[in-house]
Amino acid sequence: MPIWLVKIIGKRIIKAIKHRIDLKKIDDYVNKPNKLDKEIKLLKKENAQMRKNMNKNSKYTEELEKEVAILRKDSHPRSDWICLECGCKAKKVEKATKRKRKKRR
Repeated sequence: MPIWLVKIIGKRIIKAIKHRIDLKKIDDYVNKPNKLDKEIKLLKKENAQMRKNMNKNSKYTEELEKEVAILRKDSHPRSDWICLECGCKAKKVEKATKRKRKKRR
């Protein structure tokens, strides 16, 4: 078979395949961004922003926890309570305080 005949037949076969399968549409779908690609990019940006916010919030929470620990360390111990009317003790107290009397007019 002559080479020129093979070339012609090959070109016609390729042309028939291109006609049946629109390669341009497939190429556009694969290579150009479509709606889903745009949505995914938007979601990635939102995800990145949320991660930044989470990091900021976690750092802020850690700072607050450190401050609370310092304040707990520096605060006075819990006091024991005594009823001023009947004198009963809620907890054992080392030194009971006397009730102040109201001044009469």
